[in-house]
Amino acid sequence: MLGRNELCPCGSGRKYKKCCLNKDVVSERASRKVSLSQKQYSELYTKIQQFAKQDKYQDEYEKAKEMFYIVEDEAINTKFERFFNTYFIQDHIMENKKVMTVEFYENNRDNLTTRDVEILRNLFESYVGIYEVTEVKDDKILLKDCLTDKEVYTEDVNLLKDFKVGSSMIARIVTVDDISILIDVTISISDAVKDVICNDIKHLFGQYEDLYKDMKTFLIHHTHILYKYMQQLLDPSIAEYLKQQKESKMNQAAQEVAVTQDEVIEDECKVCGVLRQNVEKEHIDACISFWNEYKQANGEVKGSENGWAAAVEYHIKKVAGENITQAQISKKYEISPSTLGKRYKDLKVS
Repeated sequence: MLGRNELCPCGSGRKYKKCCLNKDVVSERASRKVSLSQKQYSELYTKIQQFAKQDKYQDEYEKAKEMFYIVEDEAINTKFERFFNTYFIQDHIMENKKVMTVEFYENNRDNLTTRDVEILRNLFESYVGIYEVTEVKDDKILLKDCLTDKEVYTEDVNLLKDFKVGSSMIARIVTVDDISILIDVTISISDAVKDVICNDIKHLFGQYEDLYKDMKTFLIHHTHILYKYMQQLLDPSIAEYLKQQKESKMNQAAQEVAVTQDEVIEDECKVCGVLRQNVEKEHIDACISFWNEYKQANGEVKGSENGWAAAVEYHIKKVAGENITQAQISKKYEISPSTLGKRYKDLKVS
């Protein structure tokens, strides 16, 4: 064991008592503070949890599950039960427009301590966020919220001992007695994942910016989004499931577009189809070509395809010098001579 006056082995050149020994003392003090805050938080959280188990909240519990979980698989979802419990108690907006922590406060305010009330107020303001380590000290670590650009110190140095300046994470911070602690599981993420999530969240916020005064308010109301990212990161099967769902939706959308296009093409070619069924081989190409030019020049046309096809055949045969009457063509297409005369006039006018 090193003496207090020996050089510290960390290579700083300072005596052990002024270097790492001091760091250990500072770190230990911070650890004790965090432990006390965690204990206070856990005690209150347990009370809220018991309150939320009342039968009258069972329907809300089921609604929260539908919102929170990605897959319908009990074995997989069991892994995230702790996350879900936090979400249900602190984030799920019930039918009465309140979250469970507010419901608990309003039903128990006369029995709560001043500290309990303060913790509850901080819980109201908490959310899952994306954080980057910007400074590491012996007794605290400075985190920057990548979505709000706000900075916060956390004394939870033991939990974050493997994080360096520049490291990123998904985390949830709650302040208890002026000590910021991290609750639930804190997940380390790469810069690439951080950028993807931040861009997605900012894009969503941009769509609903008029409804929320700032990004923090948006996150408080949509914490489930970050919890869903956490589920994907912690279980690859969920990420694969979402990938397959996305591909399936894209394929379905492509099929729907293709069907729509086929319907449009089919609709546009109905006159051509009628012509092919009725016009002799020596005239069919001329009829189809004339009709396509007419369509291109005039856009959408109204009326039955038989009337237009009859007028086209009559026109082409007249141009070819055949001795043909409107009565003959009208009978062939089962339309009245007046309909043929009207469509033929339309063709001539164009």
